[in-house]
Amino acid sequence: MRVLNVILLAVVLFLGVVAAAAKNVVLKLDKNTMSHEQFGEPGKAVHGRYAYEDAQGTWHTVNYKADHTGFHVLK
Repeated sequence: MRVLNVILLAVVLFLGVVAAAAKNVVLKLDKNTMSHEQFGEPGKAVHGRYAYEDAQGTWHTVNYKADHTGFHVLK
């Protein structure tokens, strides 16, 4: 029974890795006062957004892309 549980856990972890790779998730971070998501292929081109809460409680979000031409903030 214990071997079956280990095999099942391995399959679940493998499927999670495959699902993340399919979306090309590079980074996903979510904290109380900030978050950051990035997708793409590191070293080639990525896009994403980060958000943070300032001292007054206002949230600010920045969308960006980064590729061979550099880092660009998107509107």
